[in-house]
Amino acid sequence: MIGVDALLGRADMLLRQNRPKEAEKELLQVLQQEPDNDHALSMLGRSKYDLRLYSEGIGAIQQAIRVDPENGYYFYLLAFGYYQTDANHSAKRYLQRAIELAPYAADFYGLWAMILLEEKDFSQALQKANEGLAIDAENITCLNARSTALNKLKRVDDAISTMQDALQQDPENAFTHTTIGWNLLEKGRHKEAGDHFREALRINPNLEGARGGLKESMKSKIAPYRWLLQYSFWINNKGKNARWIIPVGLIFLVRFVSEMTRQSDNTGLTIAGNIVIGIYILFVLTSWLINPIANFFLLFYKDGKYALSAHERWNAISTVSVMLAGFAIALVGLLLPEAAQAGVVMGGATIFSLALPLGHLSLPVRLHGNSLRQWFTLLILLIGTVTAVLFFAGLPLAETAGITYLVAFVLFTWLGVFSSK
Repeated sequence: MIGVDALLGRADMLLRQNRPKEAEKELLQVLQQEPDNDHALSMLGRSKYDLRLYSEGIGAIQQAIRVDPENGYYFYLLAFGYYQTDANHSAKRYLQRAIELAPYAADFYGLWAMILLEEKDFSQALQKANEGLAIDAENITCLNARSTALNKLKRVDDAISTMQDALQQDPENAFTHTTIGWNLLEKGRHKEAGDHFREALRINPNLEGARGGLKESMKSKIAPYRWLLQYSFWINNKGKNARWIIPVGLIFLVRFVSEMTRQSDNTGLTIAGNIVIGIYILFVLTSWLINPIANFFLLFYKDGKYALSAHERWNAISTVSVMLAGFAIALVGLLLPEAAQAGVVMGGATIFSLALPLGHLSLPVRLHGNSLRQWFTLLILLIGTVTAVLFFAGLPLAETAGITYLVAFVLFTWLGVFSSK
């Protein structure tokens, strides 16, 4: 029988090589021999985290803590698991305990800074990062957190200096290149950002943050997408409430402008009001459709088609296909005799509008386990398809179906405003 120390050593090596499934097999052999081996339990938790099985990982770490409740590192691992599952309050609570037990571990402060960055508390994030760097001036997590916090606080020169320090400490750190890439992307420097994301993926091809950043940098070559991405950065930096307060405020502002325009006899004011309303409608449509459209264009880029997942590829293709089909049908309808014209044009317009919910449909479609938004998206697509068919057939029910679809469509857009994603 292989000894426990040898199995633990092999598991540690496998974890360092990003082979968590193989490490798990070694650790299970350890736990067969010593079920209360807290070190093996903590490593099993890490392997589960690497496999994105966070609930199972948290369970393993909790077992390790029951064996050794005075080990600060175990509380840090537990906090990391809760951070990955968006339970930031619990994560900070366990980090506090970790620091009480091991106050000179810089990584603990680095994780706390990352949590505060996610919560948009940039000043406190900077403070925690600095606390960690006071312990270890070369800690990569703290350097990256400090760089991001400074960037958010508009202290650009300090942020760049910190980025350079992080790269000097470890030029082959994929996490550092990813952080720098996102910071540059937020500043609108998408070409430089893309270089850092590519370097991160060269070092670690499985790094999702770098892969997502590379897609954003490539899509930023499309001007409307680049503008909306900057708007997204801006609104997210304002905090959670801004995600719905600002869009709702814009809606009421446009409604006010619309009402003023309708009541005004001033031609110039009417034209200006109509321009404002038109710009708003264009902004809304673009914000809803630009992501799948940009993904469609990525299919023709050298690196783009490899950066997209199968879901994103099919989502982009289906969305653009529906838009083109709807536009073509409506255009043909305008050339038909007046008696058939309205039904075909309305049917084509309905098909075109289906691009909006289709662009947010999660693929592949499942019949169970869907989110509320996914079920609503499927319902909208069904109602819209039936409505289009009724318009093409010229049936009397088409008008009623059209009103129903319009109401559902508006509700869907509002769901998008208040949704967390």
